[in-house]
Amino acid sequence: MEMIDRYVHAVTQRLPEQQREDIRKELYGLIEDMLEEESPLSDPAPEAVEKVLLQLGHPSAMAAKYRGHDRYLISPVMFESYLSTLKIVLLAILLAMTVVFVIESIVEPSAILDYFTGYLVSLFSTGSQGFLWVTVAFALIDYGIRKKYAGSGELTKKWSPADLPPIPDPKSQIKLAEPVAGIIFTILFTIIFMFGSDLIGVYAHRNDTWHLITLMNPDVIGKYLPFIAILGILAVLKETYKIITRRRTGTLLAIHIGFSLVSLVFAGILLNTSGFWNPDFLSQLQAIGFAPQAGEDYEVIKTVWLTVTNNLFFFIALITVIDIISEIYKFYRVKLPVGEVISK
Repeated sequence: MEMIDRYVHAVTQRLPEQQREDIRKELYGLIEDMLEEESPLSDPAPEAVEKVLLQLGHPSAMAAKYRGHDRYLISPVMFESYLSTLKIVLLAILLAMTVVFVIESIVEPSAILDYFTGYLVSLFSTGSQGFLWVTVAFALIDYGIRKKYAGSGELTKKWSPADLPPIPDPKSQIKLAEPVAGIIFTILFTIIFMFGSDLIGVYAHRNDTWHLITLMNPDVIGKYLPFIAILGILAVLKETYKIITRRRTGTLLAIHIGFSLVSLVFAGILLNTSGFWNPDFLSQLQAIGFAPQAGEDYEVIKTVWLTVTNNLFFFIALITVIDIISEIYKFYRVKLPVGEVISK
């Protein structure tokens, strides 16, 4: 039964999630019928099980039969993950761009037509970039996997049920919600910084008019936009890799730690750049009557502002360290064999 379970798992993992349960039951029934034909009067021997699985063929070939069609740029093994990731990325881009458009329209309703035109143009260009990067990432990863197996002779050697990989430990599995949330948050954060950094601030409604006091200096952020875009793309690729593997590996842990440290260094450089924070923030709050001119209340607001701007990096560093420790704990609690850790 273990070999049958491994075979069924290997087949269903190559199929869309919404079809897996039905096909799993169907496949078990098919194997049971074939075993009854092989050994009608007794429990099937291991040799009979192996013979039946050999007749069914390689799990990839069996999965292809259930799908009913093949794909070429990205292999069937990864195509469902590719489609899921592409949908998530495009929806996240739509959400982020819509948020920026709505805020711009509320702050300055007289220019809503210009904002809408820019919204459509930016949505098309950013969506195209998202489609391109996801497709290229999956195509390269898929090519690398196929090249690796072809170079090792895995694709040409005779297949045996003994080659089936073991069913992964549930503790090592990554829930789909984790990378999905990561992609949505990353795209939302990146797009807002790239297209709406001047919209991040304090909003005040005074005399039937919305006033915006920006927290940061958009001109300073503009100098770092290429680096913000690169970090955003790398973060999406990292979460995409999670969707592909769906299990914790040594490679994934190393990527996560490396990316977290690079992001922390970049945050330190950005936050310590001269003029990053709006130098007139407090005086602008006073100008619209959102903060008192002097007194104890003003001192409280000033203290909070200086505390946040001077210590935000240390807060980010603390969160980063906690996140890295958490990922290390999640990885090592699986207790993967040393050989597998090294090989991954």
